[in-house]
Amino acid sequence: MNTLRLAIRQLARTPGFTVVAVLTLALGIGACAAMFGLLNAVLLKPLPVQAPERLVFVEGGGTDSGLSARTMQVETLRAWQRDSRALEAVGGYFGFFDYQQYTLAGPDGPERVRAVPVTQNFLDVLGVRPQLGRNFVESEAGGDVPTALISDRFWRQRHGADPAIVGRTLDINGKPATIVGVLPASFDFGSVFAPGSDIDLLTPFPLTEETQRWGNTLFAVGRLAAGATAASAQTDLDTINARLRAEHPERGRIGAAVKSLETHVRGPFRAAFLILFGAVICLLLIACANLSNLLLTRAQARRKETAVRVALGARPLHLIGQTLTESVLLALAGGTLGVAVAAFATQALSGLRAFSIPLLDTARIDLPALGFAFAAACFAGVLCGAWPALALWRGDTQTALRAGGGSGDLGPAAARTRRGLVVAQVALACLLLTGASLLIRSFVAVMNVELGFRPQHAIAWRVDAVRSFETDAERAAYYEALVERVLAVPGVAAAGLSDTLPLGRNRSWGAGAEGVTYERGHYPSASPRLVDRRYLETLGVPLRAGRYFDARDGADAPKAVIVSETMARQLWPGRDPLGQRLMGAPDGQPHGTVIGVVGDVPRAIEEAPTPEMYFDLRQNADYGSVELLVRSAGATDTLVPAVRAALRAFDPTLASGDYTTLEAVVGHAAAPRRLTSSMLGGFSSLALLLAGLGVYGVIAYSVGQRSREIAVRLAVGSRPRGVVGLIVGEGLRIALLGAAIGLVAALAGARLLQSLLFGVSAFDPLVFVTNAAIVLGVAVLAALLPALRAAATHPGTALR
Repeated sequence: MNTLRLAIRQLARTPGFTVVAVLTLALGIGACAAMFGLLNAVLLKPLPVQAPERLVFVEGGGTDSGLSARTMQVETLRAWQRDSRALEAVGGYFGFFDYQQYTLAGPDGPERVRAVPVTQNFLDVLGVRPQLGRNFVESEAGGDVPTALISDRFWRQRHGADPAIVGRTLDINGKPATIVGVLPASFDFGSVFAPGSDIDLLTPFPLTEETQRWGNTLFAVGRLAAGATAASAQTDLDTINARLRAEHPERGRIGAAVKSLETHVRGPFRAAFLILFGAVICLLLIACANLSNLLLTRAQARRKETAVRVALGARPLHLIGQTLTESVLLALAGGTLGVAVAAFATQALSGLRAFSIPLLDTARIDLPALGFAFAAACFAGVLCGAWPALALWRGDTQTALRAGGGSGDLGPAAARTRRGLVVAQVALACLLLTGASLLIRSFVAVMNVELGFRPQHAIAWRVDAVRSFETDAERAAYYEALVERVLAVPGVAAAGLSDTLPLGRNRSWGAGAEGVTYERGHYPSASPRLVDRRYLETLGVPLRAGRYFDARDGADAPKAVIVSETMARQLWPGRDPLGQRLMGAPDGQPHGTVIGVVGDVPRAIEEAPTPEMYFDLRQNADYGSVELLVRSAGATDTLVPAVRAALRAFDPTLASGDYTTLEAVVGHAAAPRRLTSSMLGGFSSLALLLAGLGVYGVIAYSVGQRSREIAVRLAVGSRPRGVVGLIVGEGLRIALLGAAIGLVAALAGARLLQSLLFGVSAFDPLVFVTNAAIVLGVAVLAALLPALRAAATHPGTALR
């Protein structure tokens, strides 16, 4: 207790030192605590389902990345439910849920909500139990009785957490749907299966002949039987699928790709988050090295005081304990401040759904994070105090007592330690800066991808018509009139309709050239886009050959199709695609005749262009809700209220509040990469700052120790420029050694980053050379300040 009180008094006597030390450690410990909170939510905590280790996620096994290739048919799922021995239960959800329309009628007008149709047993497979009410039952599986399970967020925000909500109805798409339950707060469908989406409702998905005719529509989740593994489940489903293909060749591709639910949800983000966690550990080590140098300097200043205490009978172990107590106190204070900052940062990051990272919204500074922060503070305290304590242990008491002034010299070992700590700081900073630069260059490369359209000054509304239409022609006329109404709004330069925006939802249809025979299982496919005659020009997709859709392509006209450049090259290499007939698969019915070729629009921002084909809404009614794209002649923010008013005036039942800009769509597509690169960039900037402070500290201390030598040099005729060069050279030598070690470490670890890079090599020499130059430049600037101060010193003043 006496040791603790003495340590507190000693720190209180030097408030400047104490504040700097606490802030330094707060940076490192706070960053570690915040990153652990994110890592714990995204990678470590059990998934919010029962026995998640026994759950597997099953896709359709197609080679394409589109939804149609990754989903499966209803009858395939039913066969797995009936015949699988490796899976004791199999459920599924509708993979194309974002294509469907759900308009909620309420006192404040119509509003769009997001719902996901799931099989009746889906939640039972997951082991999720509602906090109120019940799960779906068999009688609701056919879809004849409209029911819904609402999310906890929807229940609290829209219904004030009313405990009597079960049994009430919601007016969705003009029909009543009975609320049968409220999902638990711990389970958010969007957070697990559709990151970045706010899912309000779950509805029953009927496994019927009608939904079988929809084709590939379902993702599956299975619970492993006792003793089964993901590998045995894969073998089991492959056997069932082989039988189905033999019995039903007309169903086309039937496959399965089984992986653990854990891998499906967390696998794509594991490497990035582990690298970020490694980065904050490096930042903490840099902070510790910085504080160790400060404590060594402090021990130097108190060396004679310490020697006197030893001469009077104080035990060296007691003095070492005193030093460690001070460093641990500093670390705990820094940890307390760091946790407060980490809590704020974690809360802010967890609320950003734009990053589309699963379970990120559950990140908190909870008990595990607090425990980690406490352990990190204790580790930092001991690590920071270890070098000064060791220096005290090795110190020469008699030499310190004979030294003049108030301090003694800790000796050459301490000087080497100070320089070694700065070398380590520079090396770690160079390592982090190189990694951050590679990720930032990748992000820049992603944002410079040729999109094939113009995202500027473009806004999109999801348009969900609630009314029923007698015919497809009536529905097409309704949307045509809607666009005409929007075009009349002042400031609207162009407007058009599509069933999906670019870089978003993707499905695929078979599409081959007429007269070409393809091997079974290798029939070409393309992403269909259902658009009106104005959409492609509104989006800014360039016309390469032929024409856009126009008045000639009405419902009674011959079916027309526009294809992308990539599709034209693949299906008709060396031939003119215009006038060619595009055939569907597997029945071979024609899609239509090619009337135009347009530029490529990539399906995903980091994917090479894939075949795309465009159909006119008047000729193809395979769509639910549509996206209204509006291009503004000026600023988009002033146009939003006018367009919303026009939509309400056109049809009061339309939900007009749900809109986005195309620039936001592009940003959303690159959001996970933006998070990784910005966080690592921030950590590396802090590391570079701390390393610069470390160089400054060690050079400033060296100048103080050599003040008489420098004064003599100036007195005997040395020029101030030479003194500056001498001192800066010392800092540069330290930085060169640290940068060399850091570059070697960066080269060794570059392969770990390769999977996160796009458009740049992990061994890009420009990145390595540039970052080494930045580190050396910061070191030179840090050494220049004490060098200039030393060169300006009057020799007579220093020698007195």
